Amino acid sequence: MNAFNKLKEVAPMLWTDKVTIQTTKKVVNEHHITTSEPVTVVSDEPAKVILKGLKASEQSFFGTDEYDATLLLSTGIDVPAGATIIVTDVNGKVTKYKRSSKGYSGYVSHQEIAMTRDEKA
Repeated sequence: MNAFNKLKEVAPMLWTDKVTIQTTKKVVNEHHITTSEPVTVVSDEPAKVILKGLKASEQSFFGTDEYDATLLLSTGIDVPAGATIIVTDVNGKVTKYKRSSKGYSGYVSHQEIAMTRDEKA
């Protein structure tokens, strides 16, 4: 078990992407009107994006750029389902993922978050 704890410390050192995770929080004001305000869960956190199923043949006529990816992130960060995840890769390219799953933290070293990029190309 001690070796896994060391992996938990070492794995983020190998991740070259940085993520900012944002969600919304419902706020009820004094007039009983519910509004939402943006909340940043984490900013510039080391992470790694793994792409799945990116095929040129699946690009649609309307110019959308849609594919699935998995985010590897340190445990201990509570990522709610539906969070917006903004990834900056090692080359400075920013990619925004609009749909995400709740983090799966069944591993000692990291958690995994399923994401979908769905933007107009």
